Amino acid sequence: MKIRLLALLSPMLLLLGCVSPTSYDFDHAALGEMTAYRTFALDSRDARGEHQDVVLSPIVDRRLERAIERELLEKGFEKTSAAPDFRVSFNTVTRTRTRVSEFGQPAFRGHPFYGYRSRQFDIDEYEEGTFLINIVDTASGQLVWRGAYMQRLGWSAPDEAEAQKIVHAILKDFPPSG
Repeated sequence: MKIRLLALLSPMLLLLGCVSPTSYDFDHAALGEMTAYRTFALDSRDARGEHQDVVLSPIVDRRLERAIERELLEKGFEKTSAAPDFRVSFNTVTRTRTRVSEFGQPAFRGHPFYGYRSRQFDIDEYEEGTFLINIVDTASGQLVWRGAYMQRLGWSAPDEAEAQKIVHAILKDFPPSG
């Protein structure tokens, strides 16, 4: 019985190991425009602050701007301030998550001399952060691509290397191939 249960659970555990902290979505109708993109511009902190809450410190903000710029330049795009094909904006969102784990045996009254047994619960409350990168078509002004990276937040802000790793993970599928 234990072998059968293990055989059933093994594929599920393998699939759980494949869960990625990144995801993306794009406007399939704008795929043609995205494949023709050559130039980009990064929205400034002030421009982003007009339409969203800017919660990052200016230091982390500049780190992420440099990481996005490096990643797009490596992909062959050119940074320009005069009539770019697309604009890049980014934002962070945090939310409190709660994870409840239970362990121990089910609650029951054992043999008359064993007393009661009960389940034990572990409640873990933590902050989860999502870093979003938005690609906006300059000609239409429409959002055409969005990538996200989610992770449990710690006490320290991401350093240069971690910021580059996060940005690389998000932008690896931009522009989409179809």
